[in-house]
Amino acid sequence: MKKIFTLVCVLMLGMGFAQAQVHQGETAVGVNLLYGSEIESMGVGARFQYGVLDKLRGEVGFNYFFEKDHVTWWDVNLNAHYLFGLWNDQLFIYPLAGLNYSMTTVKYDSYNEDGTPHRIKDEENHVGLNLGAGIEYEINEHFGVNLEYRHTIIRKVDQGIFGAGINYKF
Repeated sequence: MKKIFTLVCVLMLGMGFAQAQVHQGETAVGVNLLYGSEIESMGVGARFQYGVLDKLRGEVGFNYFFEKDHVTWWDVNLNAHYLFGLWNDQLFIYPLAGLNYSMTTVKYDSYNEDGTPHRIKDEENHVGLNLGAGIEYEINEHFGVNLEYRHTIIRKVDQGIFGAGINYKF
């Protein structure tokens, strides 16, 4: 997996002559449908993007993964994307890197020795790194769709996140 990711990054850097459509000061909001490999659950996300420089944008995002086997997971991400234009200034690929804050919660019912039920709740928070890549297609000057893979590296557990989304540019 690391070799594939390195190869994709090298190929994207080799295409640096292509011009991307993102400009400094440009803003966008978006929503995405997600799948988390560690929690093995679907999720939803929202994001805000800002063009820091031409071809470079920052992104703040929030993701929530639906409960599976008594576990929920949510995260907040701060990522950077560097866009490479591929076709007619409508199709772009981008590597991404950033920071992640994740919270996992486990809730389940247990029983005391006398048979009375009680709820057990355990929460863990983690700080990690994000590495990944995506592809984005601009439908028109305001709307775009994207596919993205992000691998979140956390000390105790890593999670691969596959996402598909739509953006609205201002």
